[in-house]
Amino acid sequence: MSGGALAPVAVLRTPFGGKFGVPRQAGLVPAAEGRVEFLPAYAAPEFTRGLEAFSHLWLVTGFHLNPPWTGSAVVRPPRLGGNARVGVFASRSPNRPNGLGLSLVRLLGLEPGALRVGGVDAVDGTPVYDVKPYLPWAEAPSEARADWAEAPPERREIEGIEIPLEVAHRLGPERTALVRELLRLELRPAYQAADERTYGMTVAGWNVRWRGTATGGLAVVEAEPLRGD
Repeated sequence: MSGGALAPVAVLRTPFGGKFGVPRQAGLVPAAEGRVEFLPAYAAPEFTRGLEAFSHLWLVTGFHLNPPWTGSAVVRPPRLGGNARVGVFASRSPNRPNGLGLSLVRLLGLEPGALRVGGVDAVDGTPVYDVKPYLPWAEAPSEARADWAEAPPERREIEGIEIPLEVAHRLGPERTALVRELLRLELRPAYQAADERTYGMTVAGWNVRWRGTATGGLAVVEAEPLRGD
């Protein structure tokens, strides 16, 4: 409501049941698809009339699972190794005064009261406060620079992700492809990236666990469905 308290217009449904394992930026994993489900007050087709003319959308979201902001003015971006500090307003950190996120996603389709989107980077159930079309001519200036965040994060070679055949069979081809693309990214905290512990993430209704290999890759060691999925 204009001039009033900020309130969600939709809920974002995604494959991610928890914060760990979610890509750190939108678009890094195109196979991570989601659904923007509008609340009843905004579900009429008039709200999205003409949106099919755009390939990408901005989603203004809320970090609803974050603890309250501590008041710290600085954060430690993973791109700087998790040790160097920068100002919170010089980062995309979710730990910020108002806990708002901004995601650029691909529009895959319009449905009654909902949008199908690709490349999501949010936990299932994330509140959406606004949806805006992406304008390439206004929002991708050729002279823009980002210094220490200039290039996209490195990805592991696809051959370095080991998923046993029996696990892949249980997951199915779509979940297996999603897990493989997620594990190509560095999901672990920077200060733990070199250790040998086993990690787990909740993705597409499954709990997937993996660990590092001697060759620097990653190997899935277990995958179990949640709630009998």
